[in-house]
Amino acid sequence: MPRVSTFFRHASTFDISTDLKKAKRRSSSTKRPAYSDRTPSSSGSSLASDDRSIKMPDSHKRLSLVGLHSPKSSSNKIPQTATLDVTIESPPLVFFGTAASSSGALLSGQLVLNIHEDFMAIDSFKMRLALEVTRKKPFHAHCQECSKQCTDLTTWNFLPGPATLQRGEHNFPFSFLLPGHLPATMKGGLSAIDYVLRAVVTPKLGEPIKLAQTLDIKRAIYPSDQPRHSIRIFPPTNLTANCELPAVIHPIGATNISMRIDGVVKRNTETKTQTQWKLKRLTWRLDETQKTISPACAKHAAKLGNVDDAKKGMAHQDVRTVGTDEMKSGWKADYNSPDGMIELEFPFGIRSDSRPICDMKSEDGTEVSHVLIVEMIVAEEFAPIKKPTQVTPTGAARVLRMHFNITVTERPGMGISWDEEQPPLYENVPASPPAYLTGNSELYEGDPIPDYEDLTPLDEAESPMPAPVPDHRTNGEGSSTRVLNIEDLILEP
Repeated sequence: MPRVSTFFRHASTFDISTDLKKAKRRSSSTKRPAYSDRTPSSSGSSLASDDRSIKMPDSHKRLSLVGLHSPKSSSNKIPQTATLDVTIESPPLVFFGTAASSSGALLSGQLVLNIHEDFMAIDSFKMRLALEVTRKKPFHAHCQECSKQCTDLTTWNFLPGPATLQRGEHNFPFSFLLPGHLPATMKGGLSAIDYVLRAVVTPKLGEPIKLAQTLDIKRAIYPSDQPRHSIRIFPPTNLTANCELPAVIHPIGATNISMRIDGVVKRNTETKTQTQWKLKRLTWRLDETQKTISPACAKHAAKLGNVDDAKKGMAHQDVRTVGTDEMKSGWKADYNSPDGMIELEFPFGIRSDSRPICDMKSEDGTEVSHVLIVEMIVAEEFAPIKKPTQVTPTGAARVLRMHFNITVTERPGMGISWDEEQPPLYENVPASPPAYLTGNSELYEGDPIPDYEDLTPLDEAESPMPAPVPDHRTNGEGSSTRVLNIEDLILEP
């Protein structure tokens, strides 16, 4: 039975295909009527539907033609009635000093509203400065509130009520003092910290006009005048390392570290031999440790169970190497001194392609720190005291490892803190120069110096008096006159 059904199925298919071929041959052999003879009401046969030409009324044809040939520029675009822009007038935002001692950074600028219409009715015009923290490993993977926290530092309400502004450019100044304990801008592998200015203009008619401007805030710690000294002891040996390294380093550039290793020689006077340590290799690397706490939102706080844990959240840590190098030579050793000594100096820094993060510590648990790890491989040798160059390896070796906490910070450059560059205010300037002390015999000898108010003005000063003459007489008005006798007028022959 299956074979019979298959046979009939193939036979029916064969007949239909044969009929279709015959119908196509008939349609191709018959002459196609002219376009004027064809009418919209004429209906074709069932086989004519195989042809791709579809007959439609003239009205539909016009509509389809108009839609096909419509230009792309005919799409209606809503013109923008106004635009927002921000101009930062303050110098680069830098926190000078540590979080405990920094006075902050002063932000000032102008928000520019450019209106393109004759008049524009505005209901509200506000701007806020937001501190946005994005967690790349949030407490809950698919929760927006767990992955991003936003805190408004300040807000500006430029138009407290509805207003109508004319065409043109309108400037709105703003300023804010960023506290010095805030963290700097950071882009890390576990979290990101951004400062964003978000302005919103709500017109009476139309969609709100928004603006988002990201601020780049840095922290610069001043280096100390004296270098940093550190001493490391490696028991059970007598080796002691005296290190001198800088207090802070910068993301760009290299810094030298000097080291002196004492106690490398141990002498035995009875056998007249000595054992000494020889430095074979030195390796250093700079590791960056990033710690963060992903807090839980109100909906997922119950998963932590404890109230204290709900405040802390889930802790994450990431460690990566931002710089490394190896040295096999470049130092000098002195085995003739009483205890022996090895001196060396090498540069260390951060790779340019590592994109380091400066040291920071915020109140929400985010912390970034750097540590310098120095490893030295020393081998023990045996030699006579009189011939220290004839050494014999003993086969003993040790690895000396040291850790140094390094502070990575931005360069301060030529900038100073805003409170130090501020000019003095008018109330800080005294009203007049300080007055001289009068009547104090210990400070002044003779007559005391009179006050300024007791002096006679220059325009009322008296004219100078001439020298006295024996034959002159002085009147009571201060001027002098000469009295001539009659005998003086008679000339002698």
